[in-house]
Amino acid sequence: MSRLKKNFLLVLLQQFFLLGLPFLTIPYVSRVLGPHGIGLYSYSFSIVTLFINIFLLGSQLYAIREIAKVKEDKNMLSKVFSEIFLIRTILLILALIIYWITANLIGRGNSIFIWQSLHLVGALFDITWLFQGMENFKKVVTRNLFIKLVGFGSVFLFVKDENDLILYTLIMAFSIVLGNLALFYRLKEQVILKISLSKISLKRHLKQMIILFIPSFSVMIYSVLDKTMLGSLSTTSQLGFYEQASKIVLMIFSLISVSGTVMLPRNSALISSKNFERLFQILQEGITYTAYLVLPLTFGLIIIAKDFVLWFLGPDFSPSIAVVIIMAPIVIFKSLGIIFGSWYFVPMEKNKEYTLPIVIGAVINFVLNIILIPKYNAIGATVATLITEAIILGIQIWFLRKVLNIKDIFKQAILKYLLIAIFMAFVSYKITLFYNVSGLTSIILKFIIGVWVYGGILCLIKDKPTLQLLSKIKIIKVNKKSIL
Repeated sequence: MSRLKKNFLLVLLQQFFLLGLPFLTIPYVSRVLGPHGIGLYSYSFSIVTLFINIFLLGSQLYAIREIAKVKEDKNMLSKVFSEIFLIRTILLILALIIYWITANLIGRGNSIFIWQSLHLVGALFDITWLFQGMENFKKVVTRNLFIKLVGFGSVFLFVKDENDLILYTLIMAFSIVLGNLALFYRLKEQVILKISLSKISLKRHLKQMIILFIPSFSVMIYSVLDKTMLGSLSTTSQLGFYEQASKIVLMIFSLISVSGTVMLPRNSALISSKNFERLFQILQEGITYTAYLVLPLTFGLIIIAKDFVLWFLGPDFSPSIAVVIIMAPIVIFKSLGIIFGSWYFVPMEKNKEYTLPIVIGAVINFVLNIILIPKYNAIGATVATLITEAIILGIQIWFLRKVLNIKDIFKQAILKYLLIAIFMAFVSYKITLFYNVSGLTSIILKFIIGVWVYGGILCLIKDKPTLQLLSKIKIIKVNKKSIL
């Protein structure tokens, strides 16, 4: 197995521990804490997340890119790591002080807001960017494994009713803190931490961080601030409906988004060696394979939304059904956006092309939230997010019109999978409607029918990605040519 494929699997495993395990607690937590408890946690967490994103500037993507550039030179690697780590530490200590003041004002004495500050401590010790830049994903995954499993089990053991919201907050926060601290074990084998305020290249680092901060801040506005605005302009229960629905949709997206984490350092290396032909080939193949995966997932989610929400979250969260259905296409928009942004714009240092779509989208999202949330609550926030993501993707495509033949890619790849996915969803829905099944039975039946219809049609038309997949599991023999 190539190193790149191994990294994909490792990052996918990491996503499971970071998002998958908490996702598995959703049915239990939703029933125990209820819409109000979930909404209060989400509201307070959105505020601390705002602080983390604001004060860390654009350091995460910047750090990965800079580490990837110097990973072969241990002295430079130690220097760059030390400088970035020191800057992040200073910024987060400042953030912690200001957050405590703000939390007391917004939270009005509610201790949930204070305990959420542990996430700032966790961010201070977060050095995953070092290992991601070095393409050493194994260390990140293995160091987090035990901690995440302990946190997962603790939720079921100790969180018993709505009065345990503080305990739930502490479990989630300490899982992050301990997981990040574990990454420091035997760090000296990788780098030597050199703290020197006099020799730090402060101006150079901060300038580039601020450039990348603009899109990071804009992303935060429509991915975090929407929850803050929903909690402020509506009710915590409405935020609870929105929060749990968005977790379902974004869990699917997170499985696709691992490609951005893996491909950023790899494409940065290709650009450094001026291997642009291979870079553009990877971009085109990435679009094709993304469409291959996300289109059936999106339409499959739409047709199982009602049964899945009622079974997974419980009847108290029935308003989340509409939110899931409306939000589902975001999986398509964000997945393609990852390819354009993390695969191309960021490693190519095309800051304007990366930043402008997100800034425009953030402004539009903020305005739409103000207009739609007071009248339509969670549905209003969902519609605002959907429109925002579509606009951002449209602007990114416009910037790429001279780099990629978007029309040909759409006709040859996206359109094919789009039509087959729509047909798959129609057939699956009609058959389960005919048999009049619901709940878990309906979900399983739609999944089985969907896989057979989608896969069967692709086999009939001899679709290349499908034939490659079947060859991997030794069902048929084809000429193997990996996209990676």
